[in-house]
Amino acid sequence: MAHASVSPLDNGQVTGGNELPASIPTPPPPNMGPSPPGLEKENIELFGFRMGQTVNSGFLLLSIAMGRETGLFDALANFTEPKTSKEIAEATGLKERYIREWLGAMVTGQIVESNETSTRFLLPPHRAAFLRTGGFGEEMTLLAAALPMQCSVFDKVLNCFKEDGPRGVPYKHYCGFQKFMNACSSAWWNRHLISDFIPSMPEVQEMLEKGIDVLDLGCGSGGASILLAERFPKSTFIAIDISDDAINTAKSTVTEKKLTNVTFLKMDALEMPEEKWQGKFGYVLAWDSIHDMAQPEVVLNLLHKCLSNNGRMTVMEVNAHSEIAQNVNMPFASTFYTNSLMHCMTVSLAFEDGQGFGNMYGRQKLMALLQLTGFNDIQTSVPNMSFNCHFLCSK
Repeated sequence: MAHASVSPLDNGQVTGGNELPASIPTPPPPNMGPSPPGLEKENIELFGFRMGQTVNSGFLLLSIAMGRETGLFDALANFTEPKTSKEIAEATGLKERYIREWLGAMVTGQIVESNETSTRFLLPPHRAAFLRTGGFGEEMTLLAAALPMQCSVFDKVLNCFKEDGPRGVPYKHYCGFQKFMNACSSAWWNRHLISDFIPSMPEVQEMLEKGIDVLDLGCGSGGASILLAERFPKSTFIAIDISDDAINTAKSTVTEKKLTNVTFLKMDALEMPEEKWQGKFGYVLAWDSIHDMAQPEVVLNLLHKCLSNNGRMTVMEVNAHSEIAQNVNMPFASTFYTNSLMHCMTVSLAFEDGQGFGNMYGRQKLMALLQLTGFNDIQTSVPNMSFNCHFLCSK
């Protein structure tokens, strides 16, 4: 696979954490879908039609999530000829009546095909290759499966809108979030982290080969650190996260794999031991985690102190512009804004001093913040098949 290209950004003067540098070359967005058509001639009828399509697609997503979580897509992908709902039930151990209703959504949603009497059903091979576990559409089905999880906190987020409501919704209310994030991230890590992402940074790969200390900030269930620890046995990895569930899952995996060069710690990023870790790490990895922090500027200041003089830091964040109007043509922008509203922004605001950056904080504001906290020689790239923009920084 082709390595992601890295192009230097303009390191202009920055006068404040919320101001944008005068000119920053913008990495192209990932090619994940078509741009919306022009809406300049839209009338109420056309808008109503578009809203109807949106609502219908939203409900269809719930059934797609059900197909992933029940294993029905995997089961259908293994069939080479049409099957009845009863045969599908027998093969999966699931209830036929529920399968039949689910198939109704899948057929009318043009995902599963049926005969004229709706008695036999088939998932076409090209759709099966996209929808099955580990398929080409893994990230899409994972996003669909995130919808029910977000719905579980709908009323809590709704209450936060009120002037006298709570500031945010704490992490503890997001059941299953760590499992979702680990699956979503691992889908990309397993394909690209070792094969082409690390090789796109020759200086980092060379340091990892020789042996350095690495910090994984907001490690979740540890997928990235475990892959790196296996690949680079001479390096030592410390991975931290605020979630008990995530850290416990990571520790269990390390025990199973008998890895001795990676340690997982439950720790708030604001509690990193500044004196003990000063200048310790040759590489810092912050993957989709900075925007969730209560105080990103304070965290980045700490990371700057923890990084060795010749060290490098990877910050991965959604490849968005910092201005809403500039994201109109960004594929899946509405998905990311909604995810930010329902999780990223509100979990940050749930802390008393949380700033609520959200995952659409954007390239320009993130660049300004990195420069403000002392990082330089900042290079940016769009990793292979990723929604993210990669900021590679030095001290």
